[in-house]
Amino acid sequence: MKVLLASVDDVESVGRLYDRVNEYFENHTNYCYPNWQKGKYPTAADAQKAFEQGTLYVLKKEDMILGSIIIDHSQHPEYKKIPWSLQVPDECVMTIHTVVTDPDFRGQGVGERLVLFGIDFCRNAGAKTIRLDTHYKNIPARRLYEKCGFKSLGCHKAFVDHVIQEFDVFEYLFQP
Repeated sequence: MKVLLASVDDVESVGRLYDRVNEYFENHTNYCYPNWQKGKYPTAADAQKAFEQGTLYVLKKEDMILGSIIIDHSQHPEYKKIPWSLQVPDECVMTIHTVVTDPDFRGQGVGERLVLFGIDFCRNAGAKTIRLDTHYKNIPARRLYEKCGFKSLGCHKAFVDHVIQEFDVFEYLFQP
């Protein structure tokens, strides 16, 4: 298994992966899903945009995509309201978005491989911190981020997509 920058040929597959993940969450109502919805987020258009920006990465086993991640400097405007431990210029902050694992490969370390890749990528890019968020009920994601060394700053409420949403924010600090 290897994490690679997505190619043009990967974008359509990532879009289908997003749909499969959202279908999985819809069909497993007892699961603490990330509050995503098929056709709303994430979508093939999100994958295309990240590809065009050079921020979409995929975890592949041979030619099969097992998961994907987006890594960039883009912070949601609500992040400005959060009391981060480290206050640094935006260019010193990297953000991880849309960590996705193929439902057929859940529990096999795909998410962990993607997040650890993200940490190494951000370190090599000279970031001082990484920020991310997840729905406050998404316990598996919260555990994954903490296992990978992220610190939770707790639950925050924000007005997103015309609705008040609750999410946990996490940060990873690089040692100077």
